[in-house]
Order: sequence, then structure tokens, then C-alpha cells
Amino acid sequence: MHTPTPTSERFRVVGAIGATGIIVASMVGSGIFTLTGKFGALVGSDRNVLAAWIIGGVLALAGGLSLAELGAMIPCSGGSVEFARRAFGRTTGYLVAMVTILSGYFLSIAAVGLMLAEYVNKLAPEPLPLKAIAIAAIVLAFLSQLPGLRAGYAFNTALSVLKVAFVAAFVAAGLLWPFEGRMEPTAGALAAAPGHGLFSAAVASATLAVSFAYLGWSTGADIAGDIRRPGRNVPLSILSAIGIVFVLYIGVNLVYLRVMAPLAMTEPDGGPMQAIGAVTATRLFGATAGGLMAGVIALLFFSTMVSGTITAARILESMAHAREIPAWTGVRRASGVPLRALAVTVAASLACLAIGNLDDIFGLLTVLVNVFSSLSVAAVMVLRRTMPDAPRPFRVPLYPFTPLLYLALAGWSIAASVAEGGWKSVIASLATVAALLIIKPLLTLGSPR
Repeated sequence: MHTPTPTSERFRVVGAIGATGIIVASMVGSGIFTLTGKFGALVGSDRNVLAAWIIGGVLALAGGLSLAELGAMIPCSGGSVEFARRAFGRTTGYLVAMVTILSGYFLSIAAVGLMLAEYVNKLAPEPLPLKAIAIAAIVLAFLSQLPGLRAGYAFNTALSVLKVAFVAAFVAAGLLWPFEGRMEPTAGALAAAPGHGLFSAAVASATLAVSFAYLGWSTGADIAGDIRRPGRNVPLSILSAIGIVFVLYIGVNLVYLRVMAPLAMTEPDGGPMQAIGAVTATRLFGATAGGLMAGVIALLFFSTMVSGTITAARILESMAHAREIPAWTGVRRASGVPLRALAVTVAASLACLAIGNLDDIFGLLTVLVNVFSSLSVAAVMVLRRTMPDAPRPFRVPLYPFTPLLYLALAGWSIAASVAEGGWKSVIASLATVAALLIIKPLLTLGSPR
């Protein structure tokens, strides 16, 4: 069994606040201002909308508690991958790493860059090429990390504070601001609405979508190699971030439900509402506020890109140390900046911009991403058995119920989603695993073992 990526104590520059900031930045993106509009009319009731976000929060908490124990026990770069590698072997660890870095970071950074570009164009006097804006944002996120470890994390923390402050202000104003009245569905929409129970496939599918808005709670374990006093600060930052994000997410959804009924969350053509955040802001505060929302959402996107760039570099470090990619990728500069891993991240993210519809790719890989993220959580149960004497500064409360709850909820949402959407995503996932195994020897061709 190999040891995790070694970390010099002088590289541990991040305290609890900075670590909480990067986890919050990773979790809070566009999802909170778009997702509810996409599934609100499908689940059909206030109860079901809130249920999807509450179950998603419980899922994040159960998973976060599990990784908090492992991150405090094995504080290294790319912890979520290292845990799966130790628990289930090198091949499984490699697959978890590759799916995480490709879907969770390279493709995601490119997709978020394109979404940021769309919002920038809402503010620009003349439309600009979307890919040019996305390229500029990806490169700027990379450049923000070059001055040094402390400066890079401080920049991310500042963006996180702005992000939390804006969302909190939106919630407070949205719950208190007077407005004309709640948007209700048309009589036709009301008559045609299916009645979905709390445990229906529609709610399960919505929960699966919501789980992606909560993703990012594993970031605390992935940057644990840079965190001071990891036995204390890794669990503290993970749990604090999940708590903050949960309160913000429920608050935002209460604002949406105050302004419109779920069955009214549709576009004029009857399709799902694409920009519920902007629609809500416009209805509450007027057209000017709707325009301002576009600028703020662009800032939220950029914050997510910065945190994603930071975390992706740490996962690449873990892969390099495990010889899953060339070892030179994981070498840091004397200042502690993982320049080579950052450069690979920005290059791969830019390359992903050349791919077609990124949303379609994410849809096909949904099952795979959730299965492999579940393996990182399940590792806590395996490592309790195989590493019983390892020091554990933090232990999962209510073990083994907590990780089992995560695995049960994740399994339920995945199975229900497959039942509703067919086997296309399963076939795509199996094909992806096969392709990753085929290219595995090529990734380190010529590298010393």
C-alpha cells in the first residue's frame, strides 16, 4: 500500500475559515438559481420542491461526515480519491480519480465558463463570443493562484464571502419584500398536473439533480494537504460549509415558493423555467434587479471556477503520487504552488471547450459520478476494518448509520432516475469505464515506476 501525497508542514497555510470558504465556493454555483425552475412543475407541490432540497442536504451531510473522519485521519491532497484507492484497490481508485477529475473538474470548469459567458453577454452592450469569454475566465482563475498559496486561497475566500453575502441578502429581501402576489398556474396546467408522492420517481430525479448543487462537500478532504491542524479543521470546515449552504439553499427556495407556485415554474411555451432566480428577482424588485442578478450570477460562476481549479490541482497531485499520471505533474514549486497541476487543469479545461454539448455529457455520466462518489463515502466503513488502529481525531456520529444513510439515499435516487430515464446513462457509464481502463497504461507511458 502506497502512502498518500507527502505534504510539507510549510504548505499547510489554510485555516478553518479559508477551508470553509473553498468548500462553500465549490458547493454554491448556478444550481440554486436554476434547478428549482427546471423540476418545480414536474414535482408539482411546495412540499416536493422542499423535500428534494432537504433530502439533498441530508445526503450531503451524511457524506460530509464520512469524509470528515477520513480527511482528519489521512490529511492529503486529493483525499476523496485516496480513500477509495486505499479501501477498494488501485484500479478502483484510478477510476474514481479519472471520473472525478474529468466530470467534476475539467468538463465542469469548461461548462461553468460557458454559462458565465452567457450571463456576461446579458450585461455587455454587444454580444461577445461565448468561448472567448470562457477562455478568459478559465485563464484568469489559473492566474489567481500563481502569486502563492496564501494569496490564492485568500482570493477564493474573498469571493466566497461575497457569494454568501449576496445569497443571504437575496433570501432576506425575498422573504420580506412586498410584491403583487404569487404566480399561480393556469387552469389547464392545474388540471393536467400529475400527483406525485414524496417518494415518487419525479422527486427522486429532482433529488439527484439537487445532489449536484450540493456537490463540493468533498473539497475539504481534497485540499486537506494544505490545511493547518487537519484533525480539527477538516471536519470543522466541512460541517460548517454544509450547514451554511443548507440554510442558504432552503432560504432561496422559500423565496421562490413565496413568489410562484411550482406548477407556474414554466416558460411561455410550457417548458421548464430556465432562469428562476432572475425571474424571481424581476418579479420582486423590478427589471433592474433582474439585470443585476445576471452580473452577480456571473461572479458566482467565476468563484466556482476558482475553487474548482484549486481542487483539481490537488486531485492531480494525488494521481501523480499514485503513478496514475506522470509523476512530474505532482511536483510543487518552492513556494508551494502546484504550478504543473494547475497548468494541466487549465489546459484540459480549455480543451473541453472544443467538445459539443457539455450538458448532454453530464446527463449521460450522472449515474457514474454518483456511483463513484458513493465509493469515497463507503471507504469509511472499509477503512474502519482495515485500519482499526489509525488515529481518528474525528469519528462519524451514529456510525455506521450515517454512511449507510448516504449510500441508501444515493442508491434510491440513482435507481429511480434510471427507471424514469432509461438505460442510456448506464450504457454510457459502462462504456466510459471500459475506455478509461483501456487508456490507463497510456497515461504513464515512459514514466518511471
